[in-house]
Amino acid sequence: MKKRTKRKKKEISDASLLKLPPLEHEGEKTGKENKNENPTSISNNKINNDINNINNNSSNKNKNKKTNTINTNDNNIINDNINNNDDKDKVKLDFIDCIFFSKYTVIEEIADTDFSKILLLETKDQEKFAAKIEHKKFGRHLLEYEYKIMNYLRGDYIPKVKLYGTSGDYNILIMQVLGKSLDYYIEKLETFSIKTTAMLAYQMINILQYIHLRNIIHRDIKPGNFVMGLNEENLNLYIIDFGFAKKYKSTTTLKINPLTEGHDLTGTSRYSSINTMKGLAQSPRDDLESLAYLLYFFLKGSLPWIGIKEKNKENLDKKILEKKISTVDEILGEDLPIQFCEFLKYSKQLQYDEMPDYNLFKEKMMEVISLGGGKFDKIYDWTDENKLKEEEEEESEEPEVDKVETTCCKM
Repeated sequence: MKKRTKRKKKEISDASLLKLPPLEHEGEKTGKENKNENPTSISNNKINNDINNINNNSSNKNKNKKTNTINTNDNNIINDNINNNDDKDKVKLDFIDCIFFSKYTVIEEIADTDFSKILLLETKDQEKFAAKIEHKKFGRHLLEYEYKIMNYLRGDYIPKVKLYGTSGDYNILIMQVLGKSLDYYIEKLETFSIKTTAMLAYQMINILQYIHLRNIIHRDIKPGNFVMGLNEENLNLYIIDFGFAKKYKSTTTLKINPLTEGHDLTGTSRYSSINTMKGLAQSPRDDLESLAYLLYFFLKGSLPWIGIKEKNKENLDKKILEKKISTVDEILGEDLPIQFCEFLKYSKQLQYDEMPDYNLFKEKMMEVISLGGGKFDKIYDWTDENKLKEEEEEESEEPEVDKVETTCCKM
């Protein structure tokens, strides 16, 4: 398993600083911070229209959109530093010590994905924030959409957005910095205990209920998209990455979108629902089924379709789908509390336009905890830092095995 090494912060001098021009805030000429923390004060009609427009016209918008950027010598420096090889989808530039909005200094790179970078920022007052940055040309142009979704959903389970804007060739989203993802913890511990999984499940169901009641589905449920808070919020769970999220219901008529077929796979095949992999339009039932697979992965450290090898992605997805269909729910949940099997069965039996009974399964997760003699104290398996350190020390030096999963999106 590869370890991320923290880079030492370079000495900042006038000569070494790469100062980006002020970002342009959404709908304004200058990059002003989003100080409004009250979700009800947002113009929901405007945001709904924006989300609808992006859902319906994203591909055309990305081709024809004219963005107002500030061209300076600094932007030319940025462009010259891009590694122009054949892999043009990735953000290649080293942003350490760059300054955004004349206020936020990049002090560390947190993650490097195929289409964006996640950076740790610090202000002069030593406040910490996270930034997600994508190149307008090479990225997937999802940040503006993600910004609108997060603003619309703003609440206890959603990272607080500080600001969104553009600088030169880059789209930048600055938001609340959070702790480590569940992907980090499951890699370290390999499996979670029943109690930890049940406590997480309760919170995850609660989070999905929150976003579904606001007419949004997430469409990419996986360990990396659930993140623990930081400092005083370190026991609370958040959901992130709304690039694939979508409205499934009209906010005016409250009618669900028609059930359609022939959709490309949106999400991660390892956890995607059977109907999603068949090409059917998604609704809340699909988020729940994905969550059920995720819980089994936490409990067992694997799933029957993990490890399937196929060079062609289309054939791989087809084999994963066949394995999901042929796997008996009871066998998948063997030696585990029956509530987890009931949750999977229930999610698979839901109709496309049927709203789940979230409270029923939150109660069932509480049953799992109490029957095991525990209580909902938010003391997780990783709360014991010494145990986590022991796991890190015992990590094998063998090469990391590539994970078999695919993620794609139909715009």
